[in-house]
Amino acid sequence: MKDLLVNYMNSERRNILKKCTQCGLCIKKCPIIKNTELKNIDPENIQKEVIKFLQEGIPNEIVYNRGFSCMECFGCIDDCCPQRLNPMLINEMIKWDYRRHNLINCEYSDPKDKNSLHRIIASVQINHEDYDKLLTSSPSSKSDYVFFPGCNVYFQPEKLLSGLDILDIIDKEWAFVSGLDFCCGESHIGAGAIEEADSISAELIDKLASYTPKAVIFWCPTCLCRFEKTLAPAMDIPFKMISFPEFLRENLDSLSFKKELNKTVTLHEACKSAFTGLDLNGTRDILKKLPGVSLVEMPRHGKNTSCCGSGAVTFFKDSFDIVRRERMDEAAETKADLLVNVCHYCHEVFTDKEQNYNYSVVNYISLIAEALGIEREDKLKKYKQLNDVYKILDYVKNYIEHSPFSKEKIIESLQTIIE
Repeated sequence: MKDLLVNYMNSERRNILKKCTQCGLCIKKCPIIKNTELKNIDPENIQKEVIKFLQEGIPNEIVYNRGFSCMECFGCIDDCCPQRLNPMLINEMIKWDYRRHNLINCEYSDPKDKNSLHRIIASVQINHEDYDKLLTSSPSSKSDYVFFPGCNVYFQPEKLLSGLDILDIIDKEWAFVSGLDFCCGESHIGAGAIEEADSISAELIDKLASYTPKAVIFWCPTCLCRFEKTLAPAMDIPFKMISFPEFLRENLDSLSFKKELNKTVTLHEACKSAFTGLDLNGTRDILKKLPGVSLVEMPRHGKNTSCCGSGAVTFFKDSFDIVRRERMDEAAETKADLLVNVCHYCHEVFTDKEQNYNYSVVNYISLIAEALGIEREDKLKKYKQLNDVYKILDYVKNYIEHSPFSKEKIIESLQTIIE
């Protein structure tokens, strides 16, 4: 499977250079552009500079802003371009070229690193038995389903543990693959490290296929969209893929809810899953079945939903802040008690500003778990609210004792989660 993603990207580059008419429609439809320095530049001129860069490799600010402001919301990949090209892939080619020609140092966090931030932050939120559980993949043997969580949910491990509890209740035959030992390549692709993404995504596909499953259940919306929209066109994927909300919706009859929640909620769905149609209503349908829950939709929902902006946070933080604020303001207008999210990263970035609003931010899995009588504290939210490393250290002192990481490394890592 060597170089399949690289070969696919190169093939698509040739296709783009051949077919792109430089109409600028993808620029006009991109929701982040209005919040960048590109907002007053003619979209056709922007696209002309992009195509010229892909041909000649000469960088400029227009090309940089176009490629690196991308939120990776997947909103442009299917129905945006009249030539059926993938504008998000063009942005990823820009990042790839910047990286491999040493035009920028695009760092990324590798979850497979034994000292990764994911591992350190997880270790100060759960006991060591649960920590080991989340890092241990099931032995490779035939299983009807494989559950793959991806990497970023390890910053909020209680959600993953609740998800596993719910899988046990549903009582299907399933295996678990650690999201910190295997990776879909999202972090690498976002940083332009296509060669690295090629090898690790192929490794993950081989691992998942070793269980010969009926389907792989993806916790992470980004992992699911990467598989369906980036990896599947490049590689042979010998299994069906389904989102965790879709799987739960199919098995709701196996869940006996015990608690009336008595909350009005509004839903910020995973934009990627909605824009691509891979999971448009899974979470929405579940919320409607939870006892005592009333759903009030925001104006932008379903296929017309909004991104939280998080994909732009690394290189275009000011633009990200605007997109996040607009979405949280929109949620406030519904007068809901809870802003429910699907994606763990949406949850994290909304949590950072929760204190500015009259609603609480909660992930859908925590709400389902609560209705089932399963309750775990959202410790990442707690740590962000404490907003002081030494207050957090006092709060987590029992976890530090069993963490495999030094106190110095923990302090350094905790500093990164305080906005």
